[in-house]
Amino acid sequence: MKTVDENAVKIRPMVSSDIAPTLDIWWADIPEKDMVAAELLGSLDLSYIAEYEGILAGFLLAKLEYTGHPMTGAAMLYLISVNPDFRKRGIGTLLVDAIARDCKAKKIKIIRASIPEKDAEIIRYFNDAGFRRSNVINFDKIEQAGHPAGK
Repeated sequence: MKTVDENAVKIRPMVSSDIAPTLDIWWADIPEKDMVAAELLGSLDLSYIAEYEGILAGFLLAKLEYTGHPMTGAAMLYLISVNPDFRKRGIGTLLVDAIARDCKAKKIKIIRASIPEKDAEIIRYFNDAGFRRSNVINFDKIEQAGHPAGK
């Protein structure tokens, strides 16, 4: 595995012209294509691109949301994706560090990521990145075909 010089990785804000090339590279890895495309059409002010030697190495998709009572602003991290050729080389960490710096500068105190409760690898990644279990609990109401939720 080729090492990556982290100093040579360029992290920059995502712009609308990044949408097509980003989705072209990772389209096969994103099962909810329509949902992701809709998010990319929204505000990109907390989303980032990582480039290495002119290659799109990864991206982070996030935006500011206001939720809860009282209403609290949080950067909602929807997706971190790293090109398979660059995985396990610190690209994801550089992207998370970029959003953390930006949130600090914008006085956004919370970065929130919803992750699968039983995915030990993702939980370990976010723990290592400084995330902790939130005091917010998600409740989902799922309608099953022909059956109301909870029945």
